[in-house]
Amino acid sequence: MVSERHSVVISMEEAVSMVKDGDILGIGGFVTTNKPMALLRSIMKEGKKDLALVAGTSSIEVDMMIALGLVREVTSSYVGAEALAPILPFYSRRAGRTFQVRDIDQGTFITMLRAQILRLPFLPSWGPVGTTMPALNPLIKPVADPFGGPPLMAVPPLAPDVTLIHAAQADIYGNVQHLGAVYCDPMLARAAKKVIVQVERLVSNEEIRKNPGATTLACKFVDAVVVLPYGAHPTASQNYYSIDAAHISSYVKAAREFFADSKEPLEEYLNKYIKQPESHIDYLESVGLKNILGLSLEGGL
Repeated sequence: MVSERHSVVISMEEAVSMVKDGDILGIGGFVTTNKPMALLRSIMKEGKKDLALVAGTSSIEVDMMIALGLVREVTSSYVGAEALAPILPFYSRRAGRTFQVRDIDQGTFITMLRAQILRLPFLPSWGPVGTTMPALNPLIKPVADPFGGPPLMAVPPLAPDVTLIHAAQADIYGNVQHLGAVYCDPMLARAAKKVIVQVERLVSNEEIRKNPGATTLACKFVDAVVVLPYGAHPTASQNYYSIDAAHISSYVKAAREFFADSKEPLEEYLNKYIKQPESHIDYLESVGLKNILGLSLEGGL
């Protein structure tokens, strides 16, 4: 008997209520592309705390959450904004002080997700062998090869309580299409207990079925869809808009000034873009229509 399909489209408020204090929170995207910023800003505004953040690569979303005192642990191979900030200020200054760092590389992160997807207690890996990673991450341990080969490293599974992903489009049932590189998003989704996907637009199931090969997450892996146009801003959204480098630079400048005994610029940034907006639309209005449309990959205004 085939079960009846139902809509999984919910509001941003309902989505944020699925994240609890103390959760392991998976974050999709890659550095400054396809980050679920709208959902994360709402989580910051709500003040969800004691979060363990896990991501293949991270950017200002993690740094801002550290600045707000919401983070207990970070598992990521990189936390920066590339040319705009090779390493972000709060991550650099507070690592090991206000939060724990679980040092990994990208390959080890993928192996941890794969171990969870396969429901294994660990997977052996060559990646950390000969590196200082086991000394920096006590979860990675040496393991003997039962067939007599050289020792390997045992990598534990990683199971986010909730994973947040940004993608191009989905139908009401939760069939998701990125329409670009997927990075670690499908693995983060399959390893997680719950998955929330924010999308630029909602499309019909017929539209999804026109190109089923473009479906990057089937509905069985998605618990909720939230429609949030420009929801990745100020990071880029593939095939929709480019990175807002000026906006990210303004955050980086304010964060750096915080550690130079000038706390007002950061407080102004957080007030304007996190604390004061009552909705995603309010946030976009604070950024400015001309600025938002100017990021369009079709050339903007």
